[in-house]
Amino acid sequence: MIFASCGVAAANYATCLLKHMPGLQNDAAAQAAINLCMSENPDGINGIPQGSGRGFLGYKSGAECAMKKGAETRSELAGRAIYMACNRLYNAPPLN
Repeated sequence: MIFASCGVAAANYATCLLKHMPGLQNDAAAQAAINLCMSENPDGINGIPQGSGRGFLGYKSGAECAMKKGAETRSELAGRAIYMACNRLYNAPPLN
């Protein structure tokens, strides 16, 4: 998984969400994290290729990621953002 170290921007919008959202207790904090991630990654979720987080060391699916990252998160907004980010990074791209 790609995560930034302290004080450095995350690699993309989804990794930024996964860095800041887990454990958030309220929607105001979640909205602040969304705003921060959008300011650092203006293309948002659409700028991330589907399945780009897949690999040997990554999660096997978006569902697995969302369960682990969102387990301690009380904010519904943060939980939905985690789910969206995990699905974009870890679900396989559609077959063309």
